[in-house]
Amino acid sequence: MALSIEEVHPAKAVRDLDEAPLVRHSILPLPGHWGDLTFELRNHIEGWITVIRGSQTADTGHPLLLAGGWISPPRESGATAVLHPRLEEAEVALGRALADAVTVTACTTKSWDDNNRIAVAQEAGTARWMAAWLHNGVPGFTEHDSWKAAQTDAARQLDAMADSFILTGDTYTAAIASAHLRRCANQVRAQVFTADLGNVIRSHKEEMQNERRVTTIANGLGVQRPFLYRVFKGTEWTQ
Repeated sequence: MALSIEEVHPAKAVRDLDEAPLVRHSILPLPGHWGDLTFELRNHIEGWITVIRGSQTADTGHPLLLAGGWISPPRESGATAVLHPRLEEAEVALGRALADAVTVTACTTKSWDDNNRIAVAQEAGTARWMAAWLHNGVPGFTEHDSWKAAQTDAARQLDAMADSFILTGDTYTAAIASAHLRRCANQVRAQVFTADLGNVIRSHKEEMQNERRVTTIANGLGVQRPFLYRVFKGTEWTQ
């Protein structure tokens, strides 16, 4: 029985799936993984099949493209498969799946719409950070070894998105979207600069207290003295 391209299948229902060769994805190396999830693209006798194995606390579904656009039906088994009519569509579907998995665990998210968005997250239990985005529906990813590096790269990518034409359906909305994404880039940079400022303050905490200059420094920063003590404790102005 031929597989439908309009539904998510349990992987075990796809005959000889594991024997189908893995395909090198043009966007990310495969099999990719995030947390307990793995992402595969296979050249099956039925066609191009995306496979997601594993689970995470928040199910983000398995992307597939219908006439009305992308949807992500829930995954009802630990390994799911979707048949795609074209390789390009399968690549985007798998990229969207990984981007969605990163987004649901993200510490930073910025977006205009579902096709123009970015997220920064740390993989649970590891030192691996990722910036994942969709730009006019095309997914992209970079991996990093620190929050600061991932945030800085996310800001750079938001600038690149703002510099391009955002597909919104008309020119004035595209101009607004670009300006918004530029602002988002600066907001992400501000998070990095604020954390850097907090680190400098914390590194001089002892001197400030010994010289009784906490109030003076707080005034210079435009904050109240109690706020500065929260900075000392690492509950404010940190990553």
